[in-house]
Amino acid sequence: MKTTFATARGRALLCAGASFAALALSTPAFAQNAEDDGTVTPDCADVDNDGECDPSADAGAGATSSGLIIVSGTRIARPNLDSPVPVTSVEASEILDDGAISLGDALNDLPSLRSTFSSSNSQRFIGTTGVNFLDLRGLGTSRTLVLVNGRRHVTSSAGDFQVDVNTIPFELLERTDIITGGSSAVYGSDAIAGVVNFILKRDFEGLELNAQAGISERGDNGRYSTSLAFGRNFADGRGNIALVGEYSKIESVLNSQRPEISGFGRGFRSFITVDSDTELTNSDGNPDTILADRLVYDFISEGGTVASFCRRGFEARQPTSCPTGNSFGRYRFGQDGRLFYETNGPIFGSFTQGGTGSTLSDGSLIPDIERYNINLLTHFDVSDAFRPYLEAKYARIEALGQGTPTFFNSFCGGLNGLSGLDPSCTNGLTSPPFFIRFDNPYLNPADAAVIRNNVQGELLRAFGAGGLTAASQGFFINRNNSDFGTRNDSVVRETYRVVAGVEGDIAANTRYDVSFNYGRFESELLAQNQIIYQNTRNALDAVRAPSGQIVCRINADADPSNDDPACSPLNVLGAGAPSQAALDYILVDAGLSERAEQYNALAYISSDSSSFFELPGGPIGAVLGTEWRREEAFSEPDELSASGATFFNAFQVFDPPALEVFEVFGELSLPLLANVPFFNELTVSAAARYSDYNSGAGNTGGVWAYNGNLVWEPVDSLRLRANYSRAVRSPTLSNLFSPPTENFLFLNDPCDADNIQNGTATREANCRAAGVPVGFQDPVTGNRSVLQGGNDLLEAEKSDSYTIGAIFQPDFLPGFTASVDYYNIEVESVIANISGQQILTNCFDAPSLDNRFCPLIAPRLPDGSLANTNAINIAPINYANLTAEGIDFDVRYTKTFDNDDRISFRVLATHVIDRTNFLDVDNPDLPNIVKGELGDPEWQFNFNASYQTGPISFSYSWRWIDSQYIGAAENYIPYTTECISDGAGGGVIPRTTTSCTVGELVTAPPANPDFTAERKYPVKAFHDIRFGYDVNEEFTFYAGVDNLTDELPPFGLTGAGAGSGIFSNTGRYFYAGITADF
Repeated sequence: MKTTFATARGRALLCAGASFAALALSTPAFAQNAEDDGTVTPDCADVDNDGECDPSADAGAGATSSGLIIVSGTRIARPNLDSPVPVTSVEASEILDDGAISLGDALNDLPSLRSTFSSSNSQRFIGTTGVNFLDLRGLGTSRTLVLVNGRRHVTSSAGDFQVDVNTIPFELLERTDIITGGSSAVYGSDAIAGVVNFILKRDFEGLELNAQAGISERGDNGRYSTSLAFGRNFADGRGNIALVGEYSKIESVLNSQRPEISGFGRGFRSFITVDSDTELTNSDGNPDTILADRLVYDFISEGGTVASFCRRGFEARQPTSCPTGNSFGRYRFGQDGRLFYETNGPIFGSFTQGGTGSTLSDGSLIPDIERYNINLLTHFDVSDAFRPYLEAKYARIEALGQGTPTFFNSFCGGLNGLSGLDPSCTNGLTSPPFFIRFDNPYLNPADAAVIRNNVQGELLRAFGAGGLTAASQGFFINRNNSDFGTRNDSVVRETYRVVAGVEGDIAANTRYDVSFNYGRFESELLAQNQIIYQNTRNALDAVRAPSGQIVCRINADADPSNDDPACSPLNVLGAGAPSQAALDYILVDAGLSERAEQYNALAYISSDSSSFFELPGGPIGAVLGTEWRREEAFSEPDELSASGATFFNAFQVFDPPALEVFEVFGELSLPLLANVPFFNELTVSAAARYSDYNSGAGNTGGVWAYNGNLVWEPVDSLRLRANYSRAVRSPTLSNLFSPPTENFLFLNDPCDADNIQNGTATREANCRAAGVPVGFQDPVTGNRSVLQGGNDLLEAEKSDSYTIGAIFQPDFLPGFTASVDYYNIEVESVIANISGQQILTNCFDAPSLDNRFCPLIAPRLPDGSLANTNAINIAPINYANLTAEGIDFDVRYTKTFDNDDRISFRVLATHVIDRTNFLDVDNPDLPNIVKGELGDPEWQFNFNASYQTGPISFSYSWRWIDSQYIGAAENYIPYTTECISDGAGGGVIPRTTTSCTVGELVTAPPANPDFTAERKYPVKAFHDIRFGYDVNEEFTFYAGVDNLTDELPPFGLTGAGAGSGIFSNTGRYFYAGITADF
C-alpha cells in the first residue's frame, strides 16, 4: 500500500507541474533562433576565452535581464563568470564522456572528491546499497552540501542530510560547480567542506533520444541507459517547458567473479601476519605481514568446524596451557556429514593456504541498481518583473546487494551443556554459536566418539556437570551458512521534489527571487534470509522419535506447551545438509521502512547602487534574504526484528522531533577600483547568515556563518582571489535522537578507591561531589547495562576555511586558462562517538562535573555505585577536529581552427598538503594522519583531451592516482604522539631513549616500518578512449573503452571498501551508444 500511495503522490506532483505549464502546450510556436539540432541558442558569454560564444554560460550561470550573471558561491549578480571563491566547473559533456551511467560514479573520479560512497562501495552499511553520496576533501559526506540550481534537495537518508546524486537528471544537467571551502554564509548549514551545485538546463527545445549499453571484458557488469527529453519554447521565447524521462540499469558483479582481486575476508588474497613484533622489536628488518594467495579461514567452514579453546589462531583466547598435537579447530564436517581432519596448510594465524575452510567470498562487489527518473521544468516570463518557474521530479531507485550468509563463530569452545545458540557463549557478540548435543540423530556415533575421546591428545574444555558421556553434553561448531542463502539488501527508494517560485526585476538593477521547495523521500528495505533465533534453537535440537523419524525435541517431549507444529529439524553437519523445510522455518526477511520530508522557503532581493552612486570600481552590490527550513524523519522496523529475535539488527522506531531553522542572510560587494594601472579590478565582498534553530537541532540555538573575500586583477591576464569563511553544520536528527538500544560492557569506575588516585588532581573532588563516599569499593565486577543512542545536547560543528588563488588567461594564447587555488579547512567541535569508559573517565577527570561527559551518566545510587541499568548513554559528542589543506590546479586550452576543427585539453589536479583527524578525546591535540592513506592519496590528476574534425570526434582521458600507504601512515614516517612512561618515574619518546615529560606531544620515529615489505599500494593510472561519428544532423553514434589497460585494485583490495573505492573493480569495459535529435 505504501508503494502505491507513493507512486500516486509522485504522479500528482508531476501533474501539478503539467497544469502549471498548460500554456506551453496551447501556445502556437513562433519563430525562434535555433541551431540545426533544434536547440535554442540563448544569450551567451565567452567562458573558456577562446573567442567563441558559449551557450552554457547563460543557461548554467543564471543571467538576469540586465545582462549580469549569477555564479555559484554568491547571489550577487556580476558582470562576468569569475567567482570570488574557488569553483571548479565541469560541463555535462565532460562528466558523461565515458561509460559511466551513474552521475555519482563519474563525479567521484574528480580529484577533489573522495570515493566514500559509489556504486562499488555502497554496501558497507545496512540500507545504503546503491546510494552515491559526495565527499569533498574526505571530510565526510555530511559536510558536503548538495544543491540543485542553488537550492537545497531533500535527503536520501532519513534522519541525515545527504543527497543521493543518482536522483539528479542526466539529460537536463548543464554543468556541475564544485565550491571549495565553507559556504554556509551563502547557502546555510552543512557547507563545511564546500558545495556541489548541479546546474540544470534552462531552455531546452526539441526531442532528444539517448541510448547506451556496455559490458565488461569479463562478460558482466552490464550497464544500460536510455532517456527521452522533450522541450519547447512558447510565447515568442518567453516561456519554456521541458520533460525528461530516464532509465538506467547496472548489473551486479559478485566477489566470485573477480577472484584475482578478492581481499581480506572476501576471497583468496590478503596481507597476513607472519612476524608478531613487540613495541621494542618492530624494526627487526622482517616484514610483519606478507601478501599471500589461496587463503581460506581456518576456524570456520561451510559444513561446520568444531570449536576449541586450544585451536591455533586465537592464542589470546585459549587457556594458559594447551597440549601439543592436532588443532581441534581443524576437525570439520564434510558434505557427507562425517567428521574429518583438515590437513592442508600452512597455517597463518586464522588463515590456511588451501583446504576446506571458508573463503567468506559470498557477496557482490557491485550491486544491481535500477533507476527511473522523471523531471519537469518550466518557466514563463509574464513580464520582466514577474517570471514564475517550476521544477518537479520523481526518482525511483531499486537496488539489490548480495551480502554474506549468516555465520556463527563460537567463543565458548569445546564441550558444553548449554542449549543451542545460547547467548551466554557469545562474549558480547550478536551471533550466538551452533550447539550440537551428542544425542543429535544427525551426528554419526563414531564422530561423537572421536570428539569425546579427544583425538590425538587434544584437550577439549568441558563446561558444567555431567561429564563427557552425558547425552545433554555437546559441542559448538563454527559455520558459514552459505547453504542458507546470502543475506541480501533489497531496497526501493523514491524521491519526490517540487520547487515553485517567481523571480523578476523590480528595476534595472534590482532583482528578487521567492521560492518554496518541498521534498519527500521514502525507502523500503528488505533484509533477506535472516535467521530467527528461537526457531533455530528449536530446529537444531533434534531427536529421533519412536517411529524412527527425526523431529524437533520440543514436539517429542512430554511438555505440550512448547510444541510448534511448524518446526522442522535442522541439520547443520555438512555443507548442503539443511532441508528446505527447515530453512523455511528458521529464515525470515526483515524489513525497515523510512521516510523524510523537507520544507524550504527561500526569498531574497539583490540590487546595486548604480541608480544612486558608484564607487571608483563600480556600483555596490548587495543581497538581503531570508530562509526557513523544516526537516522531518521517521523509520520503523518490522516487529520481529525490532524485538531482537533475528540475526538482523534490532532497530527501534525512530520518530524524532522536527528540525526547524529560520535564517536571515546578506551579502555586500564593494568594487573599490577598476580600470586603473595595476587595478583592473579590486573588489572586496562579504556575506553573513544568522540561523536560529529549534530544539530539534539540539543545543545549536542561534549560530552565525560569515565570509569575506578579495578579488584583485592587476593586469588583463591575471586575476587573484582570497577568501575566509566560517561555516557551520547543525547535528542531524540521527545524531540527536537515534533511539537508544541496550548493551552490556565492563566499566572500570574511576571513583573506586583503587582508581581514585590514578586520574587528574580533580578526580577525587568530582567523585565526592557526585556523592561517592570515601573508601568506596565498586560492588559490581561484571558487565553493566548501558544505552547506545543519540545525544540531544549536541551543538553545531564549525569550520574556518581559507583559500587563495590565481587565474591566468593570457591574451597571447586565446583559449588558455589556468587556475591554482590553495585551501585550508579546519573543522572543530566535530560530532563523533567515544566509548563508555571514556565517557566515565573524562567526566570525573574534568575540572568540574559541569562538562559534556557527565550528562551522559545516570545518577549514582545512594551508596555511590553506578546505576544498575542504563548506567551510561554511549552517545556522540562534540569533541573531534579535522583538517584539510591542499592545492587545486585547473588548466584548460581550447582552439577552433579555420576549418572548424576543434581541439581541447584540460588537466584537473589536487595536491594534498595535510589531511589529519584529531579524534583522541583524552588529548584533542593528538593528530591521526590521514594524508597518504588508502583513499586519500597525496596527488591525483585527471587529464582530458578531445579532437573534433567534421563528423568525427575522439577523446582520451587519463586518471592518475598516487601511491598510498598500506595500513597507517604512522608505521612508515615520523609522527606526533604522546611521551610515555619509562617505568622509572620519567618519560621517554616511544622506541627511543630520548627523555621527555609524560603526556606531552613529541615526534616519534616510525611506529612499525616493517609492517609490510610493500609499504604502499602502487601508483595506478586509468586510460579511457571514445570515438564519435555524426551520421547526419540528427544521429550521432559513439563507442568507447574505459580502463583500457584493464587495471584492477592492487594487493587484494576489492574496490568495495571506503578507501579502496578509489580503484575501479570492473576492469576493461566496452560501451556504445546513440544520440538522436529531432
